[in-house]
Formats: sequence, C-alpha cells, structure tokens
Amino acid sequence: MSLSPDLDLAHPIRPYTPDSRIHEVESRIREYIANNELGPGSRLPGEAWFAEQLDVGRPLIREAMKGLEAVGAIEARKGVGRFVRAFDPEAYLSNYTTRMLLASFSEQELNETRCLLEISMATDAVSRLTDDDLADIGRLWDLIQAAAAAGTSDTEADLGLHRAIMRRAENRLIVAMLDAVYALAVRREASRAHSPEKIREDLAEHAAIVEAAMSHDGRAARAALTAHFRTTATRLGFEPRWHEVFSQEPAIAKEEPARDIRRQHLARRDP
Repeated sequence: MSLSPDLDLAHPIRPYTPDSRIHEVESRIREYIANNELGPGSRLPGEAWFAEQLDVGRPLIREAMKGLEAVGAIEARKGVGRFVRAFDPEAYLSNYTTRMLLASFSEQELNETRCLLEISMATDAVSRLTDDDLADIGRLWDLIQAAAAAGTSDTEADLGLHRAIMRRAENRLIVAMLDAVYALAVRREASRAHSPEKIREDLAEHAAIVEAAMSHDGRAARAALTAHFRTTATRLGFEPRWHEVFSQEPAIAKEEPARDIRRQHLARRDP
C-alpha cells in the first residue's frame, strides 16, 4: 500500500515552518500563565527554565517572548526579568486568533491595511495620549535615535512607538488588529539589514510623528504618518491608495530630528 498516493488535491498539506514552532511555544507560555493564575506583575521563569521544560532551544523561547511582549501580554524589565502585564486570558485569546489569521496574508496586504488603520485613527488616538503614554513614546524615541547613531535600526522600538500611540484609539478591534500586525512585523523586520539612507529617512519621519504626538496635534500626526507611509509604499512597490481618502491633510516637510523633542515639549508645558 502506497504511503504517498498520487492525488490531485487543491489544498495539499501546509508545510511545516519555524513560525509554527514559535506559535506553539507562545501557546504553552500563555497556558502556563493562565493555569497558574498569574496576575499583572507576576514574574515569569527565565528563558533557560522554559527551554528545559519544553525541550527547545533558548533562541526559540526568546522569539516567543518577543511576540508576547509585542502584543502586551508580558513586559521585560531590563536587568530584572519578564513579568505578566495586565493579562486577560479571554481578551488575549481573541488577539492571538486575530494574529494567527493575519499571518496568512502577504506583507503588502498587511502594510496597506496597517497604513489605512493608523492614518484613519491617528487624530483620535493622539488626542487621548496620557502623560504615561508620552513617557513611553519618549523612551522609545530615545532608543530609536540611539540605534540610528550606531548605524542600525531598532525595529521593536520603532513599532513599539507606533503601538504606544495607536493603543489609545477608541476602536478596540482596530487596536487588536494593529497589535497583531506589529507582532508579525517585528519578526519579519528583525533579520533585515537597513541602509544608512533608510535609517536617516526613517529617523526624520519619526521625528515628525513624535513631535506631533508630544504636542497632542492629531492633524499633524496624521500628516506625518501619511508622509511616512508614502515612503513605505514606495519601498515595497505598492500604490498608497489612502491619498484619495485623506487628500485634505496638509503635507509635512521632513526635518532633521531634534534629539530633545520630549524635553522641548515639557518645557513648553511647564515654563
């Protein structure tokens, strides 16, 4: 009896990929948190412990942890460890399902959708930013600038900055979808080399986004995102279809990024 019948199937078995292992490890870590009823602030075991328990390498554990951090399920505290962050099993399950669904789409489809969602929600999200949000944005902006000064790109800080802004959008479904896209983007971008030109361009564009966010200027934030995503569309070779929808927004000229935007903003607020 043949174990490999010659069948003309429309949908053959999906090949096994490294991402499948990451998703499985993420699932086991989520189960560990839920089954042990670990609440916000609970410290997680280290990478070595999870690697031993699951019989996998530490790099795989590290990638799974990054995915969980990207969607806000856990947080890393430098020099201390990783902790549960306001974990809600039911809400996270919905988010995880969304991310698994989005994983089947192409990079272009994900980026087009992300651009439309961020631009459409920018004004609302920026108007709702709190002092804690601004502190997060400032911290991430410092990391982005430090990486650029070293000739590299900090993808996690870059997407973390976008997430820090967009998590204040009132539409929770849009926030969950964007979280899922950010988590996927971290994995796809982490291994890519970025040219000095791209690093400088991204830095200038993010400077405009940060300045608008710090000033609670929603219209400026939308215009800055539109300019930034126009560059993204050009790099990836697709048409920025949102220009017709948001054609009334004023253009923002690229400027050299100020290294002290956060402090300038605070000085204006508290002379």
